[in-house]
Amino acid sequence: MSRTTVKQTIANRLNALLSTGPKTIEGKARSSQNARTHGLSKLGTRLSADMAEAIETRKAQWRNDYRPEGAAQEWFFERLVAESVRLDCCDARIVAARAEHAARASESWDDDRAAAIASLGARLAHQPERIQSQLLQSKHGVLWLLERWDEVRDSLTRHEGWTFETWNLALDLLGVPTFARDGSGPWDLDPEDKTEAPGLDLVAQATAALRDRLDAYLHARDERAQADAALGLDADEPPSIRLLERYAADARRQFSRNLNELRRLQSLASRPAPASAPPPPGPRPSRCTSAPPIDPDPRSAPDRPPAPIEAIADSSPLRNEAKPHGSSDRTDANAGFSPLRNEPVVTGQRAATLLGRPSISRTTLSASSPRENRRARRARAAAARRS
Repeated sequence: MSRTTVKQTIANRLNALLSTGPKTIEGKARSSQNARTHGLSKLGTRLSADMAEAIETRKAQWRNDYRPEGAAQEWFFERLVAESVRLDCCDARIVAARAEHAARASESWDDDRAAAIASLGARLAHQPERIQSQLLQSKHGVLWLLERWDEVRDSLTRHEGWTFETWNLALDLLGVPTFARDGSGPWDLDPEDKTEAPGLDLVAQATAALRDRLDAYLHARDERAQADAALGLDADEPPSIRLLERYAADARRQFSRNLNELRRLQSLASRPAPASAPPPPGPRPSRCTSAPPIDPDPRSAPDRPPAPIEAIADSSPLRNEAKPHGSSDRTDANAGFSPLRNEPVVTGQRAATLLGRPSISRTTLSASSPRENRRARRARAAAARRS
């Protein structure tokens, strides 16, 4: 094999710098799709011609069913149509992949299983305790182990004993972890026998156990698995089919989300416009219609013309009103008292001298409503005395 000279390497690098890729828009569009497999993972900006045509056809077919109005409804409508086409493409590819998988089960079952076991057995030296247990679960895995034991037998016969590589391979086939091999060697089989005989006995025991395992149940298990795969009932589907199923589940979720948003916008648009808001409630009407409002601060009450003192003397009390002559003794006892504080009534010039202020008249008190409580009447009388 000829070696590449430094001059040729430099020339190759210079030629690589001259390669700038496609320059036209069509060429760039084609090169951007080089890594594209089927385009079903997401709805990208560049759809295939078949998907774009299917989307436009379905939009025309579904428009009368969904009736989008406005930019927002139109956007969700286009998204759900595109996701429905993507879902159909995923389902079609899943059906085709399962049909191909079922056909391969009847055509090349042993070859496909042998290739899968070969990929698994390549990791035996890194994790022997894990990979060896997985190989023992299938017919083709046990057949692969038998082939490796045949290699160990041939090495023992050819070298008339163990080598370092053959010893480690035998421990891998037995599923011995790497950390458990420290200080071990072929001498552990028979310290006194240095020939290949102990190794050949180990190989014979291991291969006999594996063949018994095949005859016991692995052949029947493999036949059942092949029959199920031929019918499309294989539980161990290839990764490509499982990936397509995830894409289909994502498309189904996106379709449902866009459909719900479209329905929500349409329900909001179909609601009638809200009526004008009612006016805010006014102040609560007072129960006393005939009486004027009572000022809580008596000092802020407007000045009223003073009533003559004789009006108090001539007027009868509000509550302890004097009864006419001939009434009971209890009524006569209350006849000489004021309606305010049950004080004796002082009349004439003496009342003017003692009080020195205008007094409230009967007409003023009678103007209030009979529904006013006692506290309001007392407040009104106190305001009149202070004025």
